[in-house]
Amino acid sequence: MFIRICFVFLLCSFLPSFSFSEDLSTKIPRWKQLSHTYGFILGQDFTLNRIEQEYPDLSREIQEAKRQFSISALGEGAKGLEPELSLLLGEKWKSFKVELLEEIQKRLAEQVITKESAINFLKEVEKRSRGELNNDILSTILSTNKRYQDNPGQELVEGWKQTYRTKGHPKSKGSDISVSFPLSWSKREGDRPNVIQFFQSGAGYGPIMVTLMVKDLGLPVGTILSKNDLKEFFTPNEMKDMVPEGSTFVEAKSITLENLPAGMLVCDKDMERLDFKAKIRMTQFQIICKNQMYILGFMLTKQQDSADSLDTLQSKYLPTFRVIANTLVINDNYE
Repeated sequence: MFIRICFVFLLCSFLPSFSFSEDLSTKIPRWKQLSHTYGFILGQDFTLNRIEQEYPDLSREIQEAKRQFSISALGEGAKGLEPELSLLLGEKWKSFKVELLEEIQKRLAEQVITKESAINFLKEVEKRSRGELNNDILSTILSTNKRYQDNPGQELVEGWKQTYRTKGHPKSKGSDISVSFPLSWSKREGDRPNVIQFFQSGAGYGPIMVTLMVKDLGLPVGTILSKNDLKEFFTPNEMKDMVPEGSTFVEAKSITLENLPAGMLVCDKDMERLDFKAKIRMTQFQIICKNQMYILGFMLTKQQDSADSLDTLQSKYLPTFRVIANTLVINDNYE
């Protein structure tokens, strides 16, 4: 009973972290993020074409560099930059593109390209196709890859990943766990006592938001929970009873994480801030180890003008939630 009371308190303290607390005004607009990367790609293409004109004997190497970049995940992502920019800028897009092209051509046309620098640039493009480039540009290109937009977990599966570890974090409560996310996802410090880190898909503009939490259960010193205790705790009926007031239960499942009994709880909540209203679907993967509870909380938002229901969004992105949750490692167990 004591554990159950602790969990109710934990879950209630977790939900408000999804109350639109992030100050979106601190973000640069998405079109600026995209335009910087789009300019980078245009500059690369302009330089490759110029090398081909000035050093036709390098034509085969140039075509191979172009091919390697084009077939890579980054090449796929680069193809998505212009359509998204066009959508965001609307009527301003055509004039914006003309001005950007003129600026790039003006700057790069003045540069002297020797044959040695041309060869080095071709090698650089090949490295870029493997992800060796500025992190901001890399994450933006990956975020416009259509395959990864439709299935964000695929980005992680294909090796474009970042691994976050709690060891040494002031809010980790001494825990040492790690979780991997797609490389394009942004991260920032959590803004609540038990929230260690906050992540968002699509380089900070995608539909999925995640919090990583650690909470001491406050059990008496020396208390050790057995696997049977945990199995009893993480039953669907027990988890259903723990949905906080004001939220609607959707689903609960007993699962296994790190070879330990764990749980998945899904609930909905109506959120409102100023004149903005939305419905939130929260999916939490929960595990207890050494009297600490770890929660990976995924949030999807259905805005008023969205045609997709929460069930549709959940069906689309639940595989991604599972892929990420499956990367959770309690490092203390392996030391």
